[in-house]
Amino acid sequence: MPWLRDAVLPDDGPSDDIFRLAVPILCEMTHKDLAEKLGSEYGCGVAYGIERGLILANLRPEWARGLYHLIRSHYLQAHPEEDPLDWEEQVEQTVRAIPVAIPWREIEP
Repeated sequence: MPWLRDAVLPDDGPSDDIFRLAVPILCEMTHKDLAEKLGSEYGCGVAYGIERGLILANLRPEWARGLYHLIRSHYLQAHPEEDPLDWEEQVEQTVRAIPVAIPWREIEP
């Protein structure tokens, strides 16, 4: 897995990387543009939502997978001009922007 490599976490933890790097990729606009269009706290809300979504997806993966399929189905029906396959590119950009190393030896059962 080329994306799985050692990474130095930012001083503020992974939350800082999610805010700085993932939010602009997933929202497809800069923090400045997001603030001008939707308010200065919008990016923080998106970052918090991503964090909570990751926690939920790991604690209840079967539920998250089911909800993903419902969301994808909704987008295909309600927004045919949007291509949910664009999500794949956004995910790839996010994974490349925030490399992760899993400390296998430190994980307790």
